[in-house]
Amino acid sequence: MFRFILVAIALLAAPLSAQEETPSQNQPALGGPTETDTGQAQLTIATRVAPPFSFRDTDGEWTGIAIEMWAALADELDLDYRLEEASIADMIGGTGDGRFDAAFAALSITPAREEQVDFTFPFYSTGLGIAVDPAADGGWLRVLRNFFSWQFFVVLTGLSAVLLAAGAAVWFFERNGNEEFQRRPVKGLGDGFWWAAVTMTTVGYGDKSPRTLGGRLVGLVWMFTAMIIVASFTAAIAAALTVGQLGGRVASLSDLDDVRVGAVTDSSGFEELEQRRIAARGYETVEAGLDALAAGRIEAFVHDRPLLLFIAEEDRDREIRVLDENIGREDYGIALRPGSDLREAVNRALLAYVRSPEWGVLTRRYLGASAE
Repeated sequence: MFRFILVAIALLAAPLSAQEETPSQNQPALGGPTETDTGQAQLTIATRVAPPFSFRDTDGEWTGIAIEMWAALADELDLDYRLEEASIADMIGGTGDGRFDAAFAALSITPAREEQVDFTFPFYSTGLGIAVDPAADGGWLRVLRNFFSWQFFVVLTGLSAVLLAAGAAVWFFERNGNEEFQRRPVKGLGDGFWWAAVTMTTVGYGDKSPRTLGGRLVGLVWMFTAMIIVASFTAAIAAALTVGQLGGRVASLSDLDDVRVGAVTDSSGFEELEQRRIAARGYETVEAGLDALAAGRIEAFVHDRPLLLFIAEEDRDREIRVLDENIGREDYGIALRPGSDLREAVNRALLAYVRSPEWGVLTRRYLGASAE
């Protein structure tokens, strides 16, 4: 009887022991990994209107080189994101303090910005351009201004000095035996100056001519010299007329010191002008700066060259001309939060993408021949 009771107790205890040793399928084992939310966090990406790299199409959707490039990278890395428009300063500051996970557009890599954010490798290299209004201050007004410029007076002074030297030389030989050249120095030098001028211009009134051997040798040398001077002077005047018809006061970077210049505030173009000690008016947007250019409040607008070329080609309402000169170098990159875990992965995907055929197709579609 006692043995039967022991067997019954053992049979009843076995299921209880097994239940204690085997955890429930609905309850995680103690000390094992817990199930986490598999939903991916959405990234907040800052951008701005900077065609052709980032802008809104007719439907209000973001598009452009940088927008499509990021979409390809996000697809490769399986990233979920949303775009938020911001100013340049807010793109850098917001990414630096963590409000944004990343920022891109036509965003130049600069030492000052690198102190606030971490940049990826550059995906596009270009330079700054100078936009001018082709209708402003051109034509004959420009020609008249050139004639009354200090450079013109310098040339005129130099030419007068050469005429005086030639006249003095011929007067020296003719002052004693030629009544056409008076012996008194003041009037005699005047006679010599007049002879040199009419000889150079081939007018040849015949009222004064050298009679002595020395005077005639001076006259012979002066005739050939005058031909060279006239040819050079004629070429300079023709160049002034051509430039005056084709453009305004700004023809190169060196002209920016003498005109009113504009740039976008906090942009790399504004910083470049400050470094070159060129005073510039700041504008919130490219459109505001180009409006000021069209209204005549400024005479040149400095900004990223591909952006200016795109606007000049696509925006028919704006009459701007972009000078051929390229200022400095601009490298566009993607700004990431300092110490971001995305940096290495984005860099690898970015390097692969810009070396792919898709990148060439994308840039040519927006930039055409200038993408080469």
